[in-house]
Amino acid sequence: MPEKKFISRFNTGSFWLTLAAGVLSVILWQGVTNAKAPPPPRDRAEVEAVLAKAVRPSIVFSKKIILLADVKDHGENEHDYPLWQRRWALLLGGKNAKDFNETQVNLFGPAAGDYNEITSRPYAQVETAWQWPSEEQFKAADVIVAYCYLNWNPQRLKQVEQFLSRGGGFVAVHPATFTKPEPSEEVAKLLGVGGYKLYRHGPVELKISDSNNPICLGLPEKIRFDDETYWPATPAVDIEVLATSVEKVGKDANDIRPQPLFWTHTYGKGRVFGCVMGHNIWTFDDPYFRIILLRGIAWASGESPYCFDSLVLRGAAIKN
Repeated sequence: MPEKKFISRFNTGSFWLTLAAGVLSVILWQGVTNAKAPPPPRDRAEVEAVLAKAVRPSIVFSKKIILLADVKDHGENEHDYPLWQRRWALLLGGKNAKDFNETQVNLFGPAAGDYNEITSRPYAQVETAWQWPSEEQFKAADVIVAYCYLNWNPQRLKQVEQFLSRGGGFVAVHPATFTKPEPSEEVAKLLGVGGYKLYRHGPVELKISDSNNPICLGLPEKIRFDDETYWPATPAVDIEVLATSVEKVGKDANDIRPQPLFWTHTYGKGRVFGCVMGHNIWTFDDPYFRIILLRGIAWASGESPYCFDSLVLRGAAIKN
């Protein structure tokens, strides 16, 4: 009898182990088959129609851009700062910008477009920084583009304050706008927004709220994305809101209000461009997102917003 009882327990345990393994397999299979995928590519003709409304400057962009990144800190196809840094150095700086052994500028999937579209002539002087620019880079840079969380302290606040005061440009992309561990009034004075309290992943309906701003020239009034939003801007100081998404603010389901996703701000002689989206790596391949962000970078540098319009379609997610 004891032996039979032991066998019974063993068989029961095997049953539950087998069942658990089966359930786990189903979960893993569903996780693969239902994995989040990028939205459909944009129509080339529609994007080209937007770009055609801007007059591209004939001068060569000669200012220095610092691309600031840090260690990847999210899951697959999310927050890949090092990948963005390498490939946008190639996109913005051309083949001679930095030898990262990169042969494509799109972040998601295999190479899109022709690598030979990327010339050896640099479009901009590009350098990279890890976690924070050096003192020499602050002195030499015309615009700093940060795509990573920024660990603020009094010394760094002072560096950015001096950089902006003398006329530097600063671009904060996605986590660079989310101040940790809590929103900061000191950061808001410099960047226009000092952090957020809420966030959401999923469909985003971007609404252009300032169609007269040169950065938004020609863009559709509403653009659909799949990304992440932060809100409310806490605090916000003298920002010019370029585009918004409607988000739930309070406990009441009907309490929904437009929240800024793209904005500009000035401090001293400096210009700041804020960009909330950028959670998924494929968002950087979206030509509409590229239009806004590349124009924001050019504007923050003090040049024509349309300096980089010729780069929008290179490796972008488009269909003919």
